Amino acid sequence: MTWEIWLIGVLGILCFILGFLVFILNKKSKKLSKENVVHDQTNEEDYRRDFVANVSHELRTPVSIIKGFSETLLEDFENVKEKKRKDFLEKINRNANRLHSLIEDLLLLAQFDGNPNSLKLQTIDLTKTIREVVEECKSRWNPQELNVLLDLPNFEVPITVDPQKMISVFENLLENAFNHAKELSRITIRLKIIEKHTIALCEIEDDGQTTIAPAEIEKLFERFYRVDKSRSRARGGTGLGLSIVKDIIEAHNGQIVAKQSKIGGLIFTFKLPLQAKDS
Repeated sequence: MTWEIWLIGVLGILCFILGFLVFILNKKSKKLSKENVVHDQTNEEDYRRDFVANVSHELRTPVSIIKGFSETLLEDFENVKEKKRKDFLEKINRNANRLHSLIEDLLLLAQFDGNPNSLKLQTIDLTKTIREVVEECKSRWNPQELNVLLDLPNFEVPITVDPQKMISVFENLLENAFNHAKELSRITIRLKIIEKHTIALCEIEDDGQTTIAPAEIEKLFERFYRVDKSRSRARGGTGLGLSIVKDIIEAHNGQIVAKQSKIGGLIFTFKLPLQAKDS
C-alpha cells in the first residue's frame, strides 16, 4: 500500500539522521582537537555533551509523534476511519518536514565547520537578490497580516558573494522574525553603501513586541538557543537559523550584530565588503 511505502521512507529518514549525527560529531571533535590543543579533551567532551543534548531535544518530539501515529496505523489500520488516517498522515508529514529542516541546517553548519573556504563566489546584484527573496517569502505569508517594506538603493549593488549562501542569510533572518516576533505586522529591510562604496550595510528590523534582555541578545547567535522555546517550535524553527547567518556573514569577512529596536522588535545589522579578498 502507498501509505506503507511512505512510512518506510520516513523511518529510513530517521535512520539517516542518526548516522548523520554521528558523522557531525566526528567532524566536530576533529575540528576542536586542531583548534584547541591545550584544552582539547575538555572542549571535545563539552561539545559532544552539549551537541547531543541539544539535537536529542530537537529530535525527541517529532520522532515521538511520527513513531506514535505510524504504530497506530500499522497495528490498527482497518479500524481507523479514513478521516483519522489522513489526520495521522498529515501529522507525520509535518513532523517529517521539521526533521528535514533540521537536517538541512545541520548540513550547512557542517559544511562551514569542515571547509570554511567552500564559498562559490560570484558577483551578483544585492538589491535584486533581496527583492527576489522577499517575493519568495511573501508567497508563504499572508500579506494581510505581514507587510515587508524595502528601503533599497535605486541602482544595482554589485557584490562578490556565494549567491546561495546569501539567499540563506535573508531567508533565515526573515524566518526568524516570522517565527519569533510577537504581534508582528511589519518587517523593514534597509540597504546602504558606506565607507566610500566599499561596504554594504544591511538592516532587517521587525516591529514585533518582543523585549529581550541584553544578555539574551548576546546569545541569539548560539546554536539551538531560543528566547521563547514554545513559540519557535510551534512555528517550526530549528534554533540554528541565526547561527547559520553568523557563519555565512563571517565567512564573507563580514560582521553581524543584533539589538532591540525602538519600535519594539529586533534589528539585525550586518556589513559585507563589496569585493571579496580573493577576488
